[in-house]
Amino acid sequence: MKVEASISYTKIKLIGSGKGMNSKVFLVDDHQFGAYVAAKEIKKSDFPNAKAYFEETQTMYAVGHANVVPVHYACQTEEMISIVMPHFDRGSLDTRVQDVPLRLNEALRVTQDVLAGVAHIHSRGYIHLDIKPSNILFSNKDKAMVADFGQSREISATGLVTVPKLYNLAMPPETVATQIATSLSDVYHVGLLMYRCLNGEKFFNDQTPSNEPELRAKIQKGKFPDRKKFMPHVPKRLRTLVRKALSVDPTKRFRTATEMADALAKVSIFLDWSVESIKLGELRWTAKRPEKSDLVVELTEDGTKWKVETFTESRGEPRRAKDRAANWRMGLSRDDAYAHLESVFERLQQ
Repeated sequence: MKVEASISYTKIKLIGSGKGMNSKVFLVDDHQFGAYVAAKEIKKSDFPNAKAYFEETQTMYAVGHANVVPVHYACQTEEMISIVMPHFDRGSLDTRVQDVPLRLNEALRVTQDVLAGVAHIHSRGYIHLDIKPSNILFSNKDKAMVADFGQSREISATGLVTVPKLYNLAMPPETVATQIATSLSDVYHVGLLMYRCLNGEKFFNDQTPSNEPELRAKIQKGKFPDRKKFMPHVPKRLRTLVRKALSVDPTKRFRTATEMADALAKVSIFLDWSVESIKLGELRWTAKRPEKSDLVVELTEDGTKWKVETFTESRGEPRRAKDRAANWRMGLSRDDAYAHLESVFERLQQ
């Protein structure tokens, strides 16, 4: 027996715009639930045929998992499709990495959560194809969850899928020329996500080529993002793992999301550096140590030059210089300051 019913909600405010795609996400007051939820609205004119209207909803329902955003229901008007999901007050990863990177252990935790979601998505026969900071939401318990299945595709018998139009900055190299992807394309996306978690969006966006042909060429050659460039506090072991996930040749990446998760699980963070912006261009790194004073590293402007200083810092006590002869430098160019910081963090890890 076919049942047709009406659903209504009141829009409160816009909370997301799809980063280049044509969807918009609103915080809405759902009159049926009597609660605030999130509604993703997409114009029907964006779909090639009516059969495709609810494919995203069907995929989200099919891959239900603790690290995948659930769907409440989907509905339609004459002009648009609406996918209604829980609203999470903790927001997206995009807002957390805009100015500075995540703490090292936080970057690891978020990536592990995402990999758990991606592994499950693959096990259910789908490729996500749009893993990026704005599509990672946090539950009320701060668990990272994969959202937005608008670009996802069902894996064919050959393991290959034809890709839709992808977010330009995150195109896996193999898709640039061939428009063909596999589950290893999602591994690339998670590697890129981790790069952005470890370095912050500003560090990533500052490398962005000014035009699309240059961007596509650099992606194909593995030059964007620059695999040699990391924030100076990122340990070598993590850099190696990110580079492997970002290999231009898909066969040189981790073979599965689970394999990447297993490799990350073996990483032990000796000093869990957090980064904060002092003012434009100036940064402070802090590592808290159990039963010891904090370690602090600062990069600050010194007239037209830059200086690097390191301290130990305890609450209620004055700072003390840390290894001044080896670590402190003044009158450096920005590039030289970053090169010196690499050696500073390596020494402090010992």
